[in-house]
Amino acid sequence: MSKQQNVTLAILLSNLFIAFLGIGLVIPVLPTLMNELNISGSIVGFMVAAFAITQLIVSPIAGKLVDRIGRKVMIVAGLFIFGLSELLFGLGRTVEILFISRMLGGVSAAFIMPAVTAYIADITTLQQRPKALGYMSAAISTGFIIGPGLGGFLAEYGTRIPFYAAGILGFIAALLSLSLLKEPTRLINEGEASPSMLGSVKRVFSPLYFIPFFILWPCSL
Repeated sequence: MSKQQNVTLAILLSNLFIAFLGIGLVIPVLPTLMNELNISGSIVGFMVAAFAITQLIVSPIAGKLVDRIGRKVMIVAGLFIFGLSELLFGLGRTVEILFISRMLGGVSAAFIMPAVTAYIADITTLQQRPKALGYMSAAISTGFIIGPGLGGFLAEYGTRIPFYAAGILGFIAALLSLSLLKEPTRLINEGEASPSMLGSVKRVFSPLYFIPFFILWPCSL
């Protein structure tokens, strides 16, 4: 991979790391938040489900928009929505606001994941792609592993601090992506066929897009 490809890949992986770091940050705070707002475990479970269901509904639409309006626009929009959802969750004092926040979080995940995956596919060849996607998986896992520990540390200064921190990180990532990323030109290898509609649908409903739901569901019950 060229130096420019490596820089672009690093920015994309940083975006995923920040997004999943933000998801992990809030996990240690959830029990305290339940007590503060007198929310039952089942309500928290419904909020996690609202995130996943929103992501499920929006993902096919987002996948089409990624091709129509571009990868960069969707990544930046997704990161801004992510930042907004985390700040809203930190400011929320009612169950309704918290549900809206989680639904916005589902929208942000639906925007970011297909756009980043498509961007990586655009800037890599068939030979480079498995390695790049492996880095993508590592960025997701690393963010989620570090998030709860950092969230527990930040919670010592206030139960809402992890949400504010996640929101600020989201906005910073969005601004960096807006200024540093360029809309990619797809690299097409000989023998690389255009993806079929069935293949696109399979990618949209890939388990990778729903990692937050399956990881967070047991943590919130």
